[in-house]
Amino acid sequence: MAAEADSSTLFYVTAAVIFFAGPLGYFFTRLYHVRMLFLERQKRSLPVAPGYLKNTIDALPEKGHYQYAFGDIARHHFSNEGVFYLDLWPVSGLFLTVVSPQVAVQCTQTNSSLAIEKPALLPRFFKPITDGPSLFDMPEREWKPWRAAFNKGFSHDHILSLIPGMAKETRVYCSTLRKCAQKGDLVHLDPITLRFTMDLIGQTILNTSLGAQKGYNTLADCMLSQICWHQPNAENNPFEYLNFARWYMHWWNGRQMNDYIGKELDKRYNEYKADAANTRSKAVIDIVLQAYMPEDAKTAPVNLDPEFRAFAIRQIRLFVFAGHDSTSSTICYILHLLATNREALTCLRAEHDAVFGKDPAATQSLLETRPQLTESLPYTTAIIKETLRLFTPASSSRAGKPHTDITDDAGNRCPTDDATVFYIHVEMHRSPKYWVRPDEFLPEHWLVDPGHKLYPMKGAWRSFEHGPRNCIAQGLVMTELRVVLAMVVRQFYVKPAYEEWDLLHPSKGLRTYRGERVYQIEEGAAHPADKYPCRVYERGSSKPV
Repeated sequence: MAAEADSSTLFYVTAAVIFFAGPLGYFFTRLYHVRMLFLERQKRSLPVAPGYLKNTIDALPEKGHYQYAFGDIARHHFSNEGVFYLDLWPVSGLFLTVVSPQVAVQCTQTNSSLAIEKPALLPRFFKPITDGPSLFDMPEREWKPWRAAFNKGFSHDHILSLIPGMAKETRVYCSTLRKCAQKGDLVHLDPITLRFTMDLIGQTILNTSLGAQKGYNTLADCMLSQICWHQPNAENNPFEYLNFARWYMHWWNGRQMNDYIGKELDKRYNEYKADAANTRSKAVIDIVLQAYMPEDAKTAPVNLDPEFRAFAIRQIRLFVFAGHDSTSSTICYILHLLATNREALTCLRAEHDAVFGKDPAATQSLLETRPQLTESLPYTTAIIKETLRLFTPASSSRAGKPHTDITDDAGNRCPTDDATVFYIHVEMHRSPKYWVRPDEFLPEHWLVDPGHKLYPMKGAWRSFEHGPRNCIAQGLVMTELRVVLAMVVRQFYVKPAYEEWDLLHPSKGLRTYRGERVYQIEEGAAHPADKYPCRVYERGSSKPV
């Protein structure tokens, strides 16, 4: 019996060693490889940042976006080079951080080896959002044909056809803001606006109103929950695998979203089969189905292929996430900057009066009947682009390649192999090296002629990125924001209430970043701290702007 017990114990010990030996072996092999790469670059006197990150992150305000730390390291230690290496293994690996416009142009536009491939960490990061490979993180071979197919859904003429739906949802948003103004209470603008932009993207993606501004919607609320449970680098942090509550919520939200989108896909598919002429409006869901359908709709299979159906669900989840999150943040920051720059607010309203007439109530009907008016708003466009410069909602990344170097601003040749090339827009957009009066709100950046001192340096504004993997929906986003401003700013303004909020919620920690209270935090995209506490007023109110 004792021999049997010893044999059993030996078996389980051997099994445990075998079970853990593989992962541990990979961990230490990978750790050694990354550290050797880092030391090799350090020996070559390339720009490396050993030990800077923790202290820099500790100096940020509460929940301050981690990209601020990357930007601070670049500004204080590598302003001449415009790039630096950072070893983040085991969380992510080796990063080659870029804040130089010239280097960013190399990587995304002029160097074909670096311009297309996304880094391997992105699929892990986006897994809770999309449930698998998507247009955002697909390898080049799979990405190219689908990018071409989706381009049809974001053409200029098609975007103009969506403006009546945008105006309809913006009217509901205005009703919500009016109720806030009438009550006079302190409100958090960010969550209100998130539900609004969910409805905006519902019109674009599904060609239907989700009704998220008026109540619960499965797709909208599960996506919002998914983002709340999502954490930076959680998919790369081994300790997060022990967070069973997070696991469960990701599984539950994902299941609900898949079921909701799947039923909508099946419904649209049956409608497509019945409509041989395919006269349906080309929302994103229709573009996906159109790419799948045979030329003769009557020969289509009875049901969607399960593999294609899963693929389509993932793409729609991606567009729901990307289409509402950063747009909401940008709306909040635009309203904030207009509240703190009264001259810009006056000029913006004057442009809207000139284009749409003096009666704000007529704006919606004009947008519905003459959507091309949104293309006659240069100052509005300048306001949007300047807001995206000061408060860009996201950065971007590409996969480094073997035997592929970039040249930094100091002339160093920096290898990209085994590195994630990470572009920090928040620093690039505010660097005094690349911008005149970088921290000021100056819409004139986008109105002056080339050669003027305020005219942007080539490649220095990258809110939608450049190159073949730029944001496919940038035209849609700019149009949505023009519609929103035309309808909202003519009727309302907000007044930030951070001082009042801070008195009610005292904290010993730092609450500003470079003197800015409305700094960015990570909640999916970059959002205003504390969800932007404010009070809403109707235009003409006796309250000061």
